[in-house]
Amino acid sequence: MAVFFNKKEKMGDLLVRRGRLQPNQLERALSHLESVPQGLGEILVSLGFVSEEDVLMALAEQFSLKIFVSRENDVYLPLDISKMFHREHPFALVQRGDEHILVCHDPMDGDILSAAEIKLPDPFEIQITLETEIRKIVEEYYDLGDETSVGEERFVDESDIDKLKDMASEAPVIKYVNNLIDTAVNRRASDIHIESYEGGQLIRFRIDGILHDYEIPPVSLQAAIISRTKLLSALDIAERRIPQDGKISMRIGGKEIDLRVSTMPTIYGEGVVIRILEKSSVILDMAHLGMSKEIEGQFKKIISYPNGIVLVTGPTGSGKTTTLYCALNQINSGSNKIITLEDPVEYQLKGINQTQVRPEIGLTFAKGLRSIVRQDPDIIMVGEIRDLDTAAIAVQSSLTGHLVFSTLHTNDALSAVTRMVDIGVENFLISSSLRGVLAQRLVRCICLHCRTENGYVSEHLRSVPPGGDFKMFSGAGCVHCSGSGYSGRIGIYEMLTMSDAMCRAVAKGKNLEELKDIAVSEGFREMYLDGLLKVKEGKTTLSEVVRVSRGISDGAL
Repeated sequence: MAVFFNKKEKMGDLLVRRGRLQPNQLERALSHLESVPQGLGEILVSLGFVSEEDVLMALAEQFSLKIFVSRENDVYLPLDISKMFHREHPFALVQRGDEHILVCHDPMDGDILSAAEIKLPDPFEIQITLETEIRKIVEEYYDLGDETSVGEERFVDESDIDKLKDMASEAPVIKYVNNLIDTAVNRRASDIHIESYEGGQLIRFRIDGILHDYEIPPVSLQAAIISRTKLLSALDIAERRIPQDGKISMRIGGKEIDLRVSTMPTIYGEGVVIRILEKSSVILDMAHLGMSKEIEGQFKKIISYPNGIVLVTGPTGSGKTTTLYCALNQINSGSNKIITLEDPVEYQLKGINQTQVRPEIGLTFAKGLRSIVRQDPDIIMVGEIRDLDTAAIAVQSSLTGHLVFSTLHTNDALSAVTRMVDIGVENFLISSSLRGVLAQRLVRCICLHCRTENGYVSEHLRSVPPGGDFKMFSGAGCVHCSGSGYSGRIGIYEMLTMSDAMCRAVAKGKNLEELKDIAVSEGFREMYLDGLLKVKEGKTTLSEVVRVSRGISDGAL
């Protein structure tokens, strides 16, 4: 029988004690134990919290085992066992002089211990090594024929496309993917992330802009889950070398749901992101965006102009498209013709002509915009200004009587002006065409079910709106917000309107600081201050405003 060993300390506690793992990371990993057929070590590695070497060292200490190091005089004893069993339970039997050693990566695998007790005389020693190392040993010293090696076992079905399609159509896989999407919708997730790592897969949900671990799917379903998603979105199931984009439409709980699927090859397999677009939940009313009355009034004024360019700026996922849709809905009177050029078309708007760009066939923003102006539109929306061609056509369109909406990726409103200059647009053209810039971010709202008072903040924090001290609130965490203390999101904004003084400064090529001085003198309020207003109103927390606006303004703490 094997040399006796004692399990003195749990692996997680051992890794924490050795400083290789944080306590909160251990808690997250332990929460997955009941839902996946994997050990704690595998889960920790798949989550990226520790390395395989960390787990190996912890196992060695936990069970008082040696780590196997091969020697020249080692003799690998033959095995009379099933090749399939050996692939699923890799191990080696080594004779070193008068000693006999069982080499494996999992000392708790009872099947390996039973096989070793039959093959080896008493006593024998157990030594451990990395899973990749034991697989190399098995491949080198034991004949497994021409079948797939141990290290490729998990992915054997991916080389057989017909078999993979059959797997993706089996009831367990269909049920898992359907439940995954249903759960994400019920939790108000905007995206589902299926991520591939060396140890397997991890599924995460983006809820209110923050990624949360959901679960590690069963190993037997991991390849089929991606294949099922690709089949549903009409993607090429055999193509895993290049990114692909697809779309799924389905009804969940009586709701019409659009899913935008994006795949990306990684070194450990494909990663999939599913964007969830719930048509019925979209309220295209500016009153629901969270703008202050002052900013809403300014924005409504500039979108009512007969011509010019209106820009909305912010990073991906900051709600720019929703703001533009609300603006179009506001001015869609039926007496004007509105055409959009988007990538992708996220929501279908009644009475508006929407076109999706398709770069693979040459329909880019610039080429599509050239065609749009020949369709006699009154109002044009271009999803994004990315290059000089698109910017130049947008400017010319605005100067010939069209109102043009678009987006830019800049940190704040004022930077949109310098960004247009960087793209290559002349200063005098910007001053002649630009009507205003709205910059925005999304902050999480305090959950109304568990909102509690959290003390006072004094006016010294930086230009807090008048009124002296004010109460702050936070969410304690409850079942309605899954313990986060937040539920839903609201926008924080800054609005730059192009006054005569600002237009003259832009035409003269004034720098960003000079433009900012003019804007502030005319009442411009930075996004951070708009966030503080929402803190004062009890809609969000100061930490959330700081997190979202960090680096945008001097007020970010």
